[in-house]
Amino acid sequence: MEKNKLTLQIITPLRKIFDEEVESVILHTTEGDMGILYDHEPVVALLGYNVIRYKQGGVLKKATTMGGFAEVTTDRVIILTDASEFPEDIDIERAKRAKERAEGRLSQQDMDRARAEIALKKAVVRLNLKDAK
Repeated sequence: MEKNKLTLQIITPLRKIFDEEVESVILHTTEGDMGILYDHEPVVALLGYNVIRYKQGGVLKKATTMGGFAEVTTDRVIILTDASEFPEDIDIERAKRAKERAEGRLSQQDMDRARAEIALKKAVVRLNLKDAK
C-alpha cells in the first residue's frame, strides 16, 4: 500500500463490492459527515441511508450505503452495509417508480409503515447518488 493512502472496503451480505486504495473517504454517519484520511484515529460509526464519497486518483467518486457501520483504522476503512451501489448501477426510472410506490404506501393506513419507509429511503438515496455531481 502506498504511504498516505487508505484501503477502502465496501462489503454487503452477498459480496465485497469494493476493495481498493483511496486518498480519502467521507462517510455519512448517523451523527453527521466524517472525513477520513490516512492515520485517522480508530473509530466505529453507524451509517445511515446515504451517499459516501471517496477520492481515488484525484477523482471524487460516490457510492450508496443502506445502513450498516464503518470501522476505521489508521490505514483502512471497512464498510459493512445491507446494500451499496455506484452511480452507473442506478436505473433512475426504476428508482423514481420505487419512490412513488413507497410514498403511496405511506399514505395508506393499513400498510406496513416501517417497510415502506425503508423502501422510500432507498429510492431517495439512489436518486441522490444519480443526481449528485
